[in-house]
Amino acid sequence: MNNQQKILLPAGYTTVFVTAALVFLVLIALDITGIHRTILKAIPVTTLLVLVLREIRGFPGICLAGALIGSVCGDIFLDLPREGMFLFGLVAFLIGHLFYTALFFRYANRPDEFEKAIIAGLAVFGIAMVWLFYGIDPAIYPPVVFYIAVIVAMSIGALLVPSPGRVLFIGAILFIASDLVLAVNRFLVDIPYGRVINISIYFLAQYILISASRMVWGKET
Repeated sequence: MNNQQKILLPAGYTTVFVTAALVFLVLIALDITGIHRTILKAIPVTTLLVLVLREIRGFPGICLAGALIGSVCGDIFLDLPREGMFLFGLVAFLIGHLFYTALFFRYANRPDEFEKAIIAGLAVFGIAMVWLFYGIDPAIYPPVVFYIAVIVAMSIGALLVPSPGRVLFIGAILFIASDLVLAVNRFLVDIPYGRVINISIYFLAQYILISASRMVWGKET
């Protein structure tokens, strides 16, 4: 199977992913809560996990599975109505990002001049985010700072892994955009339909990351 054929995931996986994601987003938009909504939220990324377990082997498969398991746990924690679940969700996604980061840097190339400029921009972005969220609850600020550092590192690693059309990097940037919308909506200013926007971008980011990973490591053994 060539790279062009792998850009979209197999139809069955894509159908389950898109259907569950759309139904969940409708429930979010209508502010309908319940355990059924939480289960629906976990289905899209769980679908990607099943694909990874079936098709990707070796170190890439382990890292991608770890990243997706962390993400599924984060999906569940962040949708539960109980107080204090945000920190658990943050830690779960942090673990997922660490798996992504370990994988990307394992296969990263040395940066060229263009990539060095992008890395500098990402570093500036990270510093700006640390400054922007300085006034949040002191108890949550240190983990947020560490999370910012990790997602910036993850995106740098994705940039340095050769992938057709830099699709892997695009997925990483979308993940950062999703996290940024979530953080701004939670800590700084109420964004109209902020959760719908955040989660829509997040689902797209995960789909693209796994599609790109399948192109790069699908035959890894």
